[in-house]
Amino acid sequence: MQQLPENTQLVFEDRNGYLYAEVSGPDDNFDISLAYWTAIAEQCQRRGTKNLLVLERLGRYKGERNMTLMIDSIIALGFENIRVAYVDAFVEDLPIAEIGEILAMERGIAGRVFGSVQEAERWLRIGASDQGDRLANR
Repeated sequence: MQQLPENTQLVFEDRNGYLYAEVSGPDDNFDISLAYWTAIAEQCQRRGTKNLLVLERLGRYKGERNMTLMIDSIIALGFENIRVAYVDAFVEDLPIAEIGEILAMERGIAGRVFGSVQEAERWLRIGASDQGDRLANR
């Protein structure tokens, strides 16, 4: 398994009804992303997590992005039965993250990408019904 670089921090916090994971550091690439998702998967398995909020605060992505490979690699870690709310601290990365959301949904994963932790928390609280999502976004 790939290890997180020493200058990258990953912290976990049990919150009301979900596990909060925040990753921060100056760099981002495929290996760093896979390493932190692997560590999150291990925590989810250990804790029996059903709802997860991930806040990524990493620096600019270096290298070529392959979202299909990234999403398939994340799913292989065992996120099939976990609702995942993902927030990227850099709003300019949102379109790329949304591609990942579409790929994950096509593969049966209950996950959404959000622009803020507050939006992600609300989605985790209200449920994943299409009607609930439409009402929350009005």
